[in-house]
Amino acid sequence: MEKLSYSILVEIDRCIGCYACEVSCKQEHNLENGYSWIRMIDVGPVEKDGILRRDFVPTLCMHCGSPRCVEVCPSRAISKEVNGMVFIHPELCIGCKLCLTACPISAIQFNPEKEVAEKCNLCIDRIDKGLEPSCVRNCPTEALHFGETNKILDKIRKRKINIIFSFGNQVLYSSSGIER
Repeated sequence: MEKLSYSILVEIDRCIGCYACEVSCKQEHNLENGYSWIRMIDVGPVEKDGILRRDFVPTLCMHCGSPRCVEVCPSRAISKEVNGMVFIHPELCIGCKLCLTACPISAIQFNPEKEVAEKCNLCIDRIDKGLEPSCVRNCPTEALHFGETNKILDKIRKRKINIIFSFGNQVLYSSSGIER
């Protein structure tokens, strides 16, 4: 039986930088102000073909195929699960912060109150109930898509011609890494 893995597809061309994903994540997980498991990165403005362009890139844990954070954690508090998701087990975290420096996109944050590392868990409680992650559910422009990795890849393949003609950027956050 094939293992089930999940991905979030981010269509940068659809993102308007409204921060709904970040706000919904904060509400879903009761995160303090200034602390977020998904961050909006503002890119630009940059000139392309004589036109100024500004992109917004929602950035969250990519649940990497070979996560460096898992490798560096001395207490084995971070694990890569069978479904491809990378989880931090807070009861095992010793607060050494090695995972923070190991993550190439700074997706892991340290919670000083709990003295543990934390990051996106793809809203596993919602997934277990058959719901989408909160950030995906609340994106008003449908720039975020969630599903089984194979179905997300099929979606990208089917839209390939549209991408070529629209010069769109798509980033796939996946348990097997990032694809562009």
